[in-house]
Amino acid sequence: MQGDMSEDVWRACLLWLIKSLVCKAAPDSQQPLPGLPLGEMLNACKVNLVTFFKELPVVVNKLKPVVSEAMGGSEKSIETALQLREWQETLVSLQHISNKYKDLFWHMARSTGSSSSAKQPLMRAGWLAFLMIKAQLLPGFPDLVSCLELLVCVLNLLLASSAFTDNQLQALQSGIPSAIDPTGKFNTLKALSLEAKVDYVKTKVLMPQIEAHLRALLESGQFSWLPSPLPEGMIHPQAQKVDTCCGLYLECLGSGSKPDQMIELVLHLDQEYNRFYMTQGEIDERDFLLNDFGGLASPRAAAAAPPAAAAPAAMPAAAAAAHLHSSKPPLAPHAAHTR
Repeated sequence: MQGDMSEDVWRACLLWLIKSLVCKAAPDSQQPLPGLPLGEMLNACKVNLVTFFKELPVVVNKLKPVVSEAMGGSEKSIETALQLREWQETLVSLQHISNKYKDLFWHMARSTGSSSSAKQPLMRAGWLAFLMIKAQLLPGFPDLVSCLELLVCVLNLLLASSAFTDNQLQALQSGIPSAIDPTGKFNTLKALSLEAKVDYVKTKVLMPQIEAHLRALLESGQFSWLPSPLPEGMIHPQAQKVDTCCGLYLECLGSGSKPDQMIELVLHLDQEYNRFYMTQGEIDERDFLLNDFGGLASPRAAAAAPPAAAAPAAMPAAAAAAHLHSSKPPLAPHAAHTR
């Protein structure tokens, strides 16, 4: 019955089908699937995410009579009940969002003149903050536009903590002149919204909510190098030239120049995300920052998805200490800015 499919793939598919069917039979099927997350099942079975979701429909099709009976002979299609389409669309979107995050982050890092080694831990911290706030605010299968709007707000909070030289600010203004407001100030949120091709009006409305969630995440870490609670209405040192659309200015987030602080921040955010992942999650979305899951896209979706940019040299050993999963490759900025 396995055909060309490996025993490990069959095992992973069957485990997740059993888990899903148990959840669907529960009185409140809207709650997170109980038991081990899918990502941990795949690790135990030594099956990667792309292979799993490519082979899962094949397994479901072969087991339709058995699965249908287990579902009580429901007329609702098995694919619909298992939300296979939603999974496919969400994972393809997540790959696109990860690529966009890396592109925008390194574009932002270059604009502030920071070295890639100093920014590596901050890049991971920003991604973890995005994942945590996404889990708190958006549904399990969020739409791409909502994710991008949230992503822009998180990136803006990092950029809002950066200090710019006159040359850097001039370069930003000449590169994105549409982000200069009528008073002559450079609007960081508008610049990121334009680069990500999302609605600036919507991101501006969303900004206070995202700032509040990031403040809560930072305060929960009880870091010795941050005041608690964080002051409201912090003023950017170049407020006469820059409009950040927020009241948060933390030099450590902008420069990433203190590795010990950044590593402590990454560890805290990673622990917070891992707690969510092990109790409410299915896929370890941290992996999307480190790996390319472009193979998740269907042929039609793959043609529309942006190409992943080439990676430059690996991260220095000092910054590598921020990585909690030593078996994974180091983060690297995209060599080219893609859309």
